[in-house]
Amino acid sequence: MFSAFSRGAPPQKTEAEIKELVSSKLITQAGVDFESRPLLVFYGCYLPDPAITNYDFLLACVLDRLDQFVESDYVMVFFASGGNYAPSWAWLFKTYANLSRKYGSVIPNLKAPTLKKQGSKILIVPRYRKNLKNLFIVHPTMWPKLLMQFMGAVVSPKFARKVVWVYSLSNLAKLIPLERLDIPPVIHDVNIKYERPSHASQVSPQTSSRSLQSVAETRQFGADLALLMGADGEKGLPPIVADCIAFIRSHGLDSEGIFRRSPASTAMQNAKKAYDRGEQVDLEAVGGLHLACSLLKLFFRDLPEPLFPMRIYDTINGISSCNGTDEQADYISSKIFPLLSPPSKVLFIALFDLLHDVHEHSSTNLMNATNLAIVWAPNVVRSDNPALDFAMCAGGGGVGALVKTGIEKWPLPGIAAAYVKDLVDAVTK
Repeated sequence: MFSAFSRGAPPQKTEAEIKELVSSKLITQAGVDFESRPLLVFYGCYLPDPAITNYDFLLACVLDRLDQFVESDYVMVFFASGGNYAPSWAWLFKTYANLSRKYGSVIPNLKAPTLKKQGSKILIVPRYRKNLKNLFIVHPTMWPKLLMQFMGAVVSPKFARKVVWVYSLSNLAKLIPLERLDIPPVIHDVNIKYERPSHASQVSPQTSSRSLQSVAETRQFGADLALLMGADGEKGLPPIVADCIAFIRSHGLDSEGIFRRSPASTAMQNAKKAYDRGEQVDLEAVGGLHLACSLLKLFFRDLPEPLFPMRIYDTINGISSCNGTDEQADYISSKIFPLLSPPSKVLFIALFDLLHDVHEHSSTNLMNATNLAIVWAPNVVRSDNPALDFAMCAGGGGVGALVKTGIEKWPLPGIAAAYVKDLVDAVTK
């Protein structure tokens, strides 16, 4: 190890470099999990050298990055191994001591109320831990295990129940859609040490979470739209979609944080299986609004081909060259919508008509077009390149802009208002 004071020591990382590291490599969004919750990934292998990095500023950037996601239920994967650096214990204890004296003192420009005081302790506020449903720590070494013990002093005891220690990628694939993750080669190298030989060859970034076997005719999740809705969409909306839209319209337009919360996992899986068996489901009895919202997102996420497939990404990105939202709306109608299959067009119309109505009630539900785009964009794209999908869903990305503008400007020009009305009437009968 070279001393930071030796000749030729690298210069200190600038604040701009630290911000770029956090936003592009250290923390990424990898679509959604099996229950359609945002899936965040923290790569320990990208932690920088503390000798040349201001870790106080790094922490502020990490929390600022998390602020973009934590208003909704979310899941995080922490790849703990494969890196050369970690924050020093001296820094961790200094941070805790400073927080204990005056919250915010060590974290510049931290948004209130990120921290709160409880007795003699300073606790990370509920918005970071309350909506975190699981923290999967992959390839745990002694460092993260000791860190979690340390964190036990500053977070709620309930937090420990959300932590899942995962010792191999094959085990991780049972918990989240592994193919959505961009897994660096160094993590695959580490995984060889943990993986059983019979499993190692099965794990790759292309591991699929969807069975390719034939399914019953009643199946709705993951079913081919041409079979489910007819080649021209003549069979109309699938029961799962029609039921959820009707329920949301009648029960949830004014519900604060609609589409941000998730139901109990068992209720979600039971309802999904019931729909796949062709049964009628009483959404109110089995889980209510949050279940209906999650099922609708899950239906779109599980489509064999997403609503906006990779082959039209280039066309979608053309929306960035439009001047203003009116021109963007015209572009969606004239350039993007015609590229969708007939069944996808029916789903597009039903979805955006619903999301527009949710947006119209944003004064009470707090879910405007921007927030809805953040929640929904990851459910309508999927390719073999998770990094590309993430870029497409970002606020300035093509799909992010498409969803936001589509919601705000609905009904879009060129999409017959009568067609929309007939479809909505059919759903709400």
